[in-house]
Amino acid sequence: MEEKIIEIIENLTGYQELKENREMDLLENEILDSLAFIELITALEEEFDIEIQPTQVEPSTWRTVKNMTDFIKSLLS
Repeated sequence: MEEKIIEIIENLTGYQELKENREMDLLENEILDSLAFIELITALEEEFDIEIQPTQVEPSTWRTVKNMTDFIKSLLS
């Protein structure tokens, strides 16, 4: 799952270094801008067949690949 999330982020942003630094803060390092963020949520919903509610969109959830992976796993369980 983590590899797929990284692949989605790389495809959306063109940033290719997440595999080496999975704990990188994607917001602080400006890898995800507002448009990429919306596209990311849509791509994750489609890829994992989930629905992400606006109330679930906490900034800390989207800061790292690990946080996103944990969040998506919680939706799938």
